[in-house]
Amino acid sequence: MGLGRIGSMVATRLKAFNMKVIAYDPYIADERFERFGAEKRERLEDLIREADIITVHTPRNEETMHMINEEMFKLAKPGVRVVNCARGGIIKETALIEGLKTGHIASAGLDVFEKEPADPENPLFKFKNTVVTPHLGADTFEAQKRWVKTLPSRL
Repeated sequence: MGLGRIGSMVATRLKAFNMKVIAYDPYIADERFERFGAEKRERLEDLIREADIITVHTPRNEETMHMINEEMFKLAKPGVRVVNCARGGIIKETALIEGLKTGHIASAGLDVFEKEPADPENPLFKFKNTVVTPHLGADTFEAQKRWVKTLPSRL
């Protein structure tokens, strides 16, 4: 979900493993889908129904908040895997928890949470089939270098 800068990098890596990549992004031109070898889905529901692995690469805003919720997970294949390293809240955590409890969702990988810093008692931390990290997406050499350059303006 999302074929912007990060989503296109993910698509490139998945294609390297001969994975079929499908994508939903209503704001991206068709040429970008072609360039990154992703089959375009016109509706999020169509992507959710077909995907074996759902990865999220969109900003969080009013439009995307809880975009993947109980109704979307009902459409998903049993055994779907879910990854969110974009922003917390795009996937509704209570819906994800329920899907993990019932086994409809096989596993999840999360770097972001609805409430950050994440509550140590977050139920997502208790699942053996869920990998969580502490929002490390921006903790790269390049990001830290940019942050240091802006430090004088922050003081």
